[in-house]
Amino acid sequence: MADLRSPAEAPVTVRPGDAVPGLVWAYAFDDEGHGRAVSGADALKAIEAREGWVWLHLDLANQRGKEWVEDRAPIPESARTMMVDQDQHLMLVADDAALMGVFADFRRDFDQGTKEISRMRFVLYRRVLLTGRRQALTSVDEVRRTILQGHAFETGEALLERIFDNFADAVGAMTRELADTLEVIEDRVVEDRVDPDSVKLGPIRRTALRLNRQVGALRIHFHAFVENQERDLPDDVFAMAERVSLRLTSLGRDVEAIQERARILQEEFAVKVATDANQQLYTLSILTALFLPATLVTGLFGMNTKGLPFDAHEDGFWYAVMVCAFGSMLVYLILKRLGVTK
Repeated sequence: MADLRSPAEAPVTVRPGDAVPGLVWAYAFDDEGHGRAVSGADALKAIEAREGWVWLHLDLANQRGKEWVEDRAPIPESARTMMVDQDQHLMLVADDAALMGVFADFRRDFDQGTKEISRMRFVLYRRVLLTGRRQALTSVDEVRRTILQGHAFETGEALLERIFDNFADAVGAMTRELADTLEVIEDRVVEDRVDPDSVKLGPIRRTALRLNRQVGALRIHFHAFVENQERDLPDDVFAMAERVSLRLTSLGRDVEAIQERARILQEEFAVKVATDANQQLYTLSILTALFLPATLVTGLFGMNTKGLPFDAHEDGFWYAVMVCAFGSMLVYLILKRLGVTK
């Protein structure tokens, strides 16, 4: 059966003696932060060697991989439980000297990113960064590409921060795209060049709402984590979390601004559409009132009864037309006197 996963996330070749089933990739980093791809068994040996640090990235859809995490992963018991949990809610907690959580990321489809949100689980414990996902993720893969390009990550929190930053960059790019689209629509609405069929604010508001849910939840968790630093974690971890929290706060405000602009624009557009509809109804009402006398006269002359006016006159038709015109003029003057017409 063909492997349908992204070529960028092709799993590390697992040898018969490999100790980590479900492994997508593993990198061992030296003291200077330069990483090299290794097998699962070599990654565990690097952990035991107590030099540098190790990044393990797992496919949590692999049942044998989940069993390995539950039984043998080099992380605390509470972190093992979190890694294999089915709960998809975002979170960030510290327990047993480990930083663990569930983070949002954009799903990766083959060799390109998508706008669909998925989940990444992570545990940062001493010299080990363990990440896992059920679907290929964009931000994680981008970090892997930077490693292949020679970028150094001296610590696991530095690599984790890069993943967070990549997600924030993707959200920022989507926010700017939404802002550009709103600017075009705003110009058309203000200049009264708007076509109801061409104004599609629904997808913009839906996308902004979806982003705000993710970013807003992450803001809450990172802010709470930064505010409560009474945990057995290195200061660098708290510094990383504080930087990410500030970035998420700024990003959240941008997304909320997009939501507010879209809402206001939707209301203004609805007012313009209602105004145009009222103007059309007003015009139709005036025309109906003006043609009412003519309708009445033609109705009377169409009764085909004896004694109709102008029946014996050769110019009776034109007399009837004059009566219609006089009636319409009279209605117009009445409407103008009442202030209905301008």
